[in-house]
Amino acid sequence: MKPGRRAPKRTGGAGGSTNRAMIALAVMGGLVLVYGWNSFFLAPKNRAKAAAVHDLSAARTEEQTLKQNLAQLKKLAADTKTREAELVRLGRLVPADPDVAGAILALNDTANQAQVAWSSFVPSTPAASGGGPVSVGISMKVGGSFSQVFDYLRRLELLDRLVVIDSLQLAGGSNTGGASRIDADIRGRMFSAAATAGSSPSTAAALPKAGG
Repeated sequence: MKPGRRAPKRTGGAGGSTNRAMIALAVMGGLVLVYGWNSFFLAPKNRAKAAAVHDLSAARTEEQTLKQNLAQLKKLAADTKTREAELVRLGRLVPADPDVAGAILALNDTANQAQVAWSSFVPSTPAASGGGPVSVGISMKVGGSFSQVFDYLRRLELLDRLVVIDSLQLAGGSNTGGASRIDADIRGRMFSAAATAGSSPSTAAALPKAGG
């Protein structure tokens, strides 16, 4: 060292270290405080919010499922009502027993409405066919104008009793009052779910003359 120059004095070494340590402790304390605040106050709220969002999503999914189930139940109820209506109609078209007498009365009323006259009507004995419905063969002859016979055939399709026409033969008749009369030989079938004991064509014997 050259004479005449003094070395600079170092001051505050310990104090500076202490200040830096205090600052570091303060920063760490702040971080701990923030972490503690987040852990004890914000985190539960965030978890509650997440749980609420999850519950809301689950509730919406369940609501959508319930709506779909309700729609399916409504459709099932509508289908059930439709089937019940079809069964009721089928029960009229194909009754539980042949009821030949009731069928003849219905055919007689239909003939009167169409203004045709029956010259004969012969039902056959009810007969089962291979596990299916019981069929009753019918053979009838009616007379009238072409429009009257056509109207009678159309009305047969609208009866509450199912009548299937298997064959139809037309023959020219006499002229009445200037109008051509035709005779129609109609053969067909009626049906029932089961044959009734004692039911036979003789049932028609006690009925009034068809078309009268």
